[in-house]
Amino acid sequence: MAKKKVEDPPKGSPAWMATFSDLMNLLLCFFVLLFSMSSVDANKWEEVVVSMTSAFSVFDVGSQAIGEGSLVGVGTTQLSNLDEYYASLGQKSEETGEELRASGDSEIDESIKNLLASKGVEEDTIDELSKTGEVTMDMLADMYEEGKIDESLLKLLAALGMIDVDLLDQLMQSDLLDKMLEDGSIDEDLLEKLMAMAELSEQNESLANIADVKMMAAAAGMIETTEMFEKISEITELYDIDEQLALSIDEEGTYVEMTIPGSLLFESGSATLTEECKPLLSKVGDILKLYPDNYVDVIGHTDNIPIHNASFSSNDILSSARAISAAQFIVKNSGIDITRVGWTGRGEYEPVDTNDTSEGRAKNRRVEIRLYNSYNNK
Repeated sequence: MAKKKVEDPPKGSPAWMATFSDLMNLLLCFFVLLFSMSSVDANKWEEVVVSMTSAFSVFDVGSQAIGEGSLVGVGTTQLSNLDEYYASLGQKSEETGEELRASGDSEIDESIKNLLASKGVEEDTIDELSKTGEVTMDMLADMYEEGKIDESLLKLLAALGMIDVDLLDQLMQSDLLDKMLEDGSIDEDLLEKLMAMAELSEQNESLANIADVKMMAAAAGMIETTEMFEKISEITELYDIDEQLALSIDEEGTYVEMTIPGSLLFESGSATLTEECKPLLSKVGDILKLYPDNYVDVIGHTDNIPIHNASFSSNDILSSARAISAAQFIVKNSGIDITRVGWTGRGEYEPVDTNDTSEGRAKNRRVEIRLYNSYNNK
């Protein structure tokens, strides 16, 4: 009997191999998508914020944030190991391999110059600082005589590694310190913070070689905004207006926001301030006067119920008119410089609650007053 001829296997790859290849391609795409959506930069930013916050001791020892909760509007947490983070700050130039410093003609140098200029430091002093990277007693004395020295500038210089232990030792043995203590330019707590930063800078040279000054400025701005929030919270309680407005900080820490319900300020469909709200706005103006160099933005919001009357043809116009009314009253009654106050109407486009209920619409009808920190003035 003839043997049965063995059939040749089907041409091409086996079916399981095609399925396996498709599965591998899908897994590769999945991991590429995971990597592309990873938040490496966000994590780096969070580390800078919490590290600077801890280094400056904005909160009491052991505290993580205001009221032992999360940092307002941010949700960051303190880091216990600062050394590891600061050691990673020193970055090198890809072209030369040398560490980037606060000197020479570099992008970092220009960032530092612009940052110091925004704090009112004279051009000659900035040029000297950009060359040496350190503040001297003569510079400190000059800046004091020019009226430029304040807490935020000293913190910024310390954050940039420009204030060292030797300078602070000289300051504590000089007559200049007595003058600064007397007029409030500096106090014992701030002096201790600056010394701690200077000592930390000496232990971690990378702190003085920060490659991204803008990130450091943002961290310093976050600290200033947090301090503003704490101070304004205390004042609103003192003025007994803390239940009439809501305080918050934006996610980037650029401003403190005071939100006032529209029902406290205006009648329905009107942009004329009620007499009952004027004492409240007057006290808000008193708070804003404490920050004469900071920018203020007044923003009006409405719900989504259409409006069309003799005065206003849309919610856009109504919200703008309300923002203008609130801003003009504050400027007129507090004496704030009009050039640092802005106003805008956002209509129904930025709701904070649903417009499907009367309670939600009431929350959406509001006026927001934003006080920016000195690093984010417009």
